[in-house]
Amino acid sequence: MTARRLAPALLLALPAAVAAIYLINPLHTASRDPRLRLAGVTVFRNSSRSMEPTIRINEVFLVSAWSYVAADPQVGDIVVFQYPPNPSIAYVKRIVATGGSTVELRDGVVISNGQPLSEPWLKGDRPTTGEWETMRSIRVPVGSYFVMGDNRNNSADSRLFGAVPRSNILGRVVW
Repeated sequence: MTARRLAPALLLALPAAVAAIYLINPLHTASRDPRLRLAGVTVFRNSSRSMEPTIRINEVFLVSAWSYVAADPQVGDIVVFQYPPNPSIAYVKRIVATGGSTVELRDGVVISNGQPLSEPWLKGDRPTTGEWETMRSIRVPVGSYFVMGDNRNNSADSRLFGAVPRSNILGRVVW
């Protein structure tokens, strides 16, 4: 077949191949963003103070769907996910407990499976005060994650909307 005849066939085949990969979603991300779904990475801008000082308001960061192709999210990972009450909104938070574990707050300290969670990312600051100091123990559903903002007093997180299903996670913040 000549190059002249092959070119139109390739021009038709390429969009079909890209569409097929998009629909197959090999990275299993909840995102509809083609950058994340096809390339496995995208850029987000933080629009809240909930992750300060780790991620400042209006800071831009890179999110990777590749991180969870062969591994599950872990405690300490910062993830971008679809907000469970409204999946059209993306949130960024830190995982503090995984499915099957128990989590509670005592005097502002996260207790996971009966043990205080080591949180070096908080840089020794007492993360919560007032109404956020205490939360009764709950079991995180299997296949879900309990997420919290690093700025605990200024964060709408799993304490309000519950655990985040794995299917809502778009990717891990990598930079």
